[in-house]
Amino acid sequence: MQRRIGVLGAGGMGSAFAAFLARSGQDVVLVGRGGPHVDAVAREGLLVHPQDGEPWRVAVPVAARAADLETASLAVLVVLTKAFDAADAVRAAAPALAPDGVAVSLQNGLGLDALLAEAVGADRALVGTTTVGATRQEPGRITITPVTAAGGAQNHFGEMGVAAGGSRGAEVAAALTAAGLPAVQHAHVGEQVWSKLALAVMSPVSAVLRATVGAVWASAEGRALVGEMFDETVAVAAAEGVALDRERAWAHATGVFEGTGEHFTSLCSDVLAGRRTELAVMAGAVHGLAERHGVPAPAHRVVLGLLGALGVR
Repeated sequence: MQRRIGVLGAGGMGSAFAAFLARSGQDVVLVGRGGPHVDAVAREGLLVHPQDGEPWRVAVPVAARAADLETASLAVLVVLTKAFDAADAVRAAAPALAPDGVAVSLQNGLGLDALLAEAVGADRALVGTTTVGATRQEPGRITITPVTAAGGAQNHFGEMGVAAGGSRGAEVAAALTAAGLPAVQHAHVGEQVWSKLALAVMSPVSAVLRATVGAVWASAEGRALVGEMFDETVAVAAAEGVALDRERAWAHATGVFEGTGEHFTSLCSDVLAGRRTELAVMAGAVHGLAERHGVPAPAHRVVLGLLGALGVR
């Protein structure tokens, strides 16, 4: 790509995307909101530590804040902030997106199509999902899952809801794939978004148990609870008009869980650190739709109730 790719959000996920893109020679800038991590990356580069491999370091250009970006300088804006931060972050970065550019959200949850369309225009907005696993550690260092390190994490994006920037996405997929972050553009991405929501039921289960994905998956009871929430999500997707191939989606999910290892989900990490979570746009949103459609979701109700009793929002 001839112009810059901006990665909005300097947490574990955004840092990982920026690191892979920079290592592959792409013109990328990591856009943060100040703080020790952004400062450390600017000074020393980003240290990427695979859970089961040798660490590597890469120089990553940074913009401490979106206001530091040059107007119309970005061909692509990859949005990887927390969902509850996205509205303000995207509005701040919107002037940096070129008129023929595209903003692609790979965040968790529902409703991001409308948020992007409002900020940059529906014809410059795409949404999608990612299975990249990364966690920010001390300033300047992240860890990544074995699947991510091996280039096996998947990225899917396309049009959904009011996000209608499909004609602009081909180069995004090519750039991510060339960086070791395999990406596919779809005409419509509803199936992939709902498959990710089904996959993400591991997050509230791991948060309730304060356990890694590997620990949850090693337990028969943990696997059963994840499976129940998975099936409830498939049923809600069907009520929303998205027919998931349950067996294919479950096979993909089990492969991800088995390959993730001793990695805390981002939701669990947030709970352990006492931070605000994305529960409302993920399992919370699924449960809300279940109630609206009259779809039974007892596992969601119990797990969300336990998290609520613990003060998790």
